Amino acid sequence: MGPRAEFILSATLSGAVVALLGYAVASWMVFEQTPAEIAGNGARWCPSGALAALPAAWLVSAWQARAERAGRRWSARGMALRGTGLALLLYPLAVVAWVLATGALDRQLASGGVPLRELAPWLPSIVFGATLAALLVGTWPAFFSAFVLCRRYLRRRGGSTTDIA
Repeated sequence: MGPRAEFILSATLSGAVVALLGYAVASWMVFEQTPAEIAGNGARWCPSGALAALPAAWLVSAWQARAERAGRRWSARGMALRGTGLALLLYPLAVVAWVLATGALDRQLASGGVPLRELAPWLPSIVFGATLAALLVGTWPAFFSAFVLCRRYLRRRGGSTTDIA
């Protein structure tokens, strides 16, 4: 597997893990749920983090390659900051996509699923709450995991990092 494919895959998995852990922390602090409820609900919401991290990793790796061809070297810190920022900007869209996809799937598979027209009025508040939780709870863990992944990616690409060992 090449460095870019490894970076995108690991960033996507990292986005899912950060979303899962962020949901667990937010649920524990706000809703006072049991560990079993936290794990189940977190597993239901973690794909939204992966949906945001996937295009962010793809875009930031393409952006870095373009900058490298232009002769500019990126640090792992700068690349992680760009990737985290892109993921946070894409997260509301990922939540919308995830809620609509699960709502449609629930409607198809469940006998009493909620129609999408009844789900639509709740969508803005769901997106607002999830985005606020992502900003408050997930920003630093996402940045630190992105830093580690970006550092590995830049080293695998040929040592084009300005960070210290």
